[in-house]
Amino acid sequence: MSGTSPATGTETGSGTGTETGSGTGTGTAVTVEQTASEQVPERREFGTGLLHTVVTGDPDRGYTWVRRPGPLSPAPFAAPGLDLAGPHGPAAPIAPDAPDAQAPAGAVRWAAGTETAEPGGRRYRVRGPESVARRLLHHGPDEDLVAVLEGVGRLLRTLHETPVPQDLAGDPQTRPRGLVRFTDWLAGRAASPRAAYAESRLRPRLGETRMAALHALCARIADEPDPVLCHGAPALGSLVPAVPSGGADLLIGEDLCLAPWYFDLGWILGELVELKWYRGDGHPAWPRLLDALFQGYGRDLGDEWGRLAALRVLLHLHDYTAYVGWDEKTFEKYTGFAMFLLDL
Repeated sequence: MSGTSPATGTETGSGTGTETGSGTGTGTAVTVEQTASEQVPERREFGTGLLHTVVTGDPDRGYTWVRRPGPLSPAPFAAPGLDLAGPHGPAAPIAPDAPDAQAPAGAVRWAAGTETAEPGGRRYRVRGPESVARRLLHHGPDEDLVAVLEGVGRLLRTLHETPVPQDLAGDPQTRPRGLVRFTDWLAGRAASPRAAYAESRLRPRLGETRMAALHALCARIADEPDPVLCHGAPALGSLVPAVPSGGADLLIGEDLCLAPWYFDLGWILGELVELKWYRGDGHPAWPRLLDALFQGYGRDLGDEWGRLAALRVLLHLHDYTAYVGWDEKTFEKYTGFAMFLLDL
């Protein structure tokens, strides 16, 4: 494969195979993109082995995002059983599944998908054609996104304060899909031969102390005695700026899970840190994006932020390797950055 890295040309979403950055979670390289026009794309299709996305629409009719697990995805989307707008859902705006859905200018809201006619996929009605990940990758941060990240923090806090439904409490299947992929990888259970090879290189590259820190963090997340309802992969590739009114829609449902509150915040933090590092620019809005996220949420990640960021960066490396391809320079570059984060 070519020497592209996980952050280039990606559209990250659920974790990978989105616009850049899950979702899964993931946020990994774009392999196919069709654009009718650079300014007003009528159809764009992109994906990896983990996640496939098709975006259609225009400013007048609104936009539809259809996402489904890629051909190599190790797990389906989370079951669409929770009614986010119902009596047990978070008291936050939900994007209606209607082309003429209106929202106040500047509003940041959930976009809960509906199942597609073909089993396994999700259909979302949103107010924009591209993700925050793509915008940050190609243009860097701006002040409009500061308000968006603050709104995302408020949404996540509301979600985390939502009572956990009885049918989810204690269900081992509600662990974060991204965490399962990562811990399987570290444990030598990767289904992808490329990922298995990368894991054999990871331990000597990082060293036992850093590997132990990663294992301890994963165990703490998985064994949280009092988990909250989490998005599971609030990737910047799943965050869609509204045009032209401002605000954004955050796709939700594919990775809904139970986890500690810091899992969701760490996911976004890791992607912002990765994008700033990858672009190598010193724009003053980068730290303001994180400050706004934490301000909206009401707390920050304290001294754990470096390890949480490293987890997200290394999960991105895994997803790129497993679902896009192996690249020696990418492995060296991303593991080197993860080492820096783990040593903070």
